[in-house]
Amino acid sequence: MSRVLYIDARSAGAAGDMLLGAAIDLGVSPAQVRKALEGLPLSGYRLSSRRITRASLRVRRVHVRLDGDHHAHRGWREIRRILSKSGLAPAVRRRAEAVFRRLLEAEAEVHGKTFDSVHLHEAGGIDAIVDVVGTCFALDRLAPDRIVVSPMRTGFGQVRCAHGVYPIPAPATALLCRGVPVFAGDIPGEHLTPTGAALLTTLADEWGEMPAMTPETIGYGAGSREREDDPNALRMVLGHSGDVVEEGAGDEVVVLEWAMDDIDPQRLAHACERLLEAGALDVTTAAVTMKKGRSGHALTALCAPGDFMSLSDLVFRETGTLGLRYRRERRRVLPRETARVKTPYGAVTLKVGILDGEIVRAWPEHDECATLARKKKVSLEAVREAALRAYRELPAKKRLARKR
Repeated sequence: MSRVLYIDARSAGAAGDMLLGAAIDLGVSPAQVRKALEGLPLSGYRLSSRRITRASLRVRRVHVRLDGDHHAHRGWREIRRILSKSGLAPAVRRRAEAVFRRLLEAEAEVHGKTFDSVHLHEAGGIDAIVDVVGTCFALDRLAPDRIVVSPMRTGFGQVRCAHGVYPIPAPATALLCRGVPVFAGDIPGEHLTPTGAALLTTLADEWGEMPAMTPETIGYGAGSREREDDPNALRMVLGHSGDVVEEGAGDEVVVLEWAMDDIDPQRLAHACERLLEAGALDVTTAAVTMKKGRSGHALTALCAPGDFMSLSDLVFRETGTLGLRYRRERRRVLPRETARVKTPYGAVTLKVGILDGEIVRAWPEHDECATLARKKKVSLEAVREAALRAYRELPAKKRLARKR
């Protein structure tokens, strides 16, 4: 049994505030979101969250109120600096970074600029940063094992942006939607914003209709526009899938493979790091012998279907390969949770694998152990053993601190 989150962007499209509102409406405390956001080196805003009635439906409206004018145009370095100083959990920070990286890559392509030189306008504002980070934090608290997103409504017509009047979907939104299902719908206006598109294409494990599941909670996140006969709200459904898995069910991933005999070790390591930062689920390398007896490397990357185009583009840019192979496969992953333990060297997080309700694997986070080992001038193994010992001594009910 696994937790499934279905995001319905069919009826109203998606924007950052709608996604954050729906996630809070599922049961995440607004106070917890505000506390997580307090670590961001940002000021001059207030996050409000309240339930309102739209077209006779109770929905959650969140709004970032800015104190004065804020017109900062932020690039990758500035956004990454903000996130690095946030104090967020590593998983939340990595997910937020992946969202902004997708946004910046799309903007760079639209305007013909390099990734490091492009800046975000509306999507780089305080309200957009709060929406993205808040949504990533809330989903980390909800801890679904799988996120399924419906086809997304884009709307049609024209929209005024910082650079002028553009057709809907806006150019960056259109690029973000490559390889995923979208439709215009029958109501004019912008229904899918760049921030909403970046969040959903980063978060989605699968695309399609609501999967077979048992719903537990349902949340609605309201958009800013009000209509008489339309709640203009994005819906999220959180539930669990059954124990019986039908043929073809499960996580779908895209496997990318390519081999190279002319890449130096530093560039290879950098490329693997960039792919993981951009949302790859896994990246592996293996030494191989290629044609004419040349030593080379075989590389394999896994990604969600919605990330295929952006990650394959990144492969070409970062490795210099002229081609790659790809295929869709299905995978099964154990539900994972985390536990936090205290050791003589400091606190350590452990990843915990669950099978049929039983713990089958618990292992300390390497980066935390390595940091403590350097700080305390002890071996890495000493910190690992201390963490495992502390975990085994925990009462059974405390061995699963929170899901991830």
